[in-house]
Amino acid sequence: MSDEAPTATGDLEDILDRLREAHEALLAAIDTATPDDFLRETDGEDNAKRILQRAVDEVNHYYGRLVAQAVSLPQPPYLEDADFETLDEASAAIQEAHGRFAKLLHNVSEDDLEKKTSLENTAQYTLRQVLETSAAHYRLRADQIRNLSGEPPKKTRRRRTP
Repeated sequence: MSDEAPTATGDLEDILDRLREAHEALLAAIDTATPDDFLRETDGEDNAKRILQRAVDEVNHYYGRLVAQAVSLPQPPYLEDADFETLDEASAAIQEAHGRFAKLLHNVSEDDLEKKTSLENTAQYTLRQVLETSAAHYRLRADQIRNLSGEPPKKTRRRRTP
């Protein structure tokens, strides 16, 4: 995450909509991947398994912990690094990680968006930055999965705020 504020801003509902849409885009990208994409090793490019394991670990170990700290919730329990053997397991793991993440956001308010959060040895970020960046990472992982299967990246629609 960079120290700069993300350029996309909006109220809480818009941010949560973008997060939800990005998560759905990742699930849709997983549906386009093949078992070959999941395990295929190529020079300089991760296979779908590693991309999806990284996505689950980002939500479980990083974004979830940042959100919990920002809104004064107990830290999520320690979870092992993601490791799965099939696309179906990966899809289920993504959905489970996102479900835990969404529960942390259940009582978040507009005022919480500017609360600062950080983990040991990291810069401070606002909750808004954490949520925007987590949505961006979902979109990035979706694009990476689609690129493996030759699917063109989907254009994401940007909402304009008045």
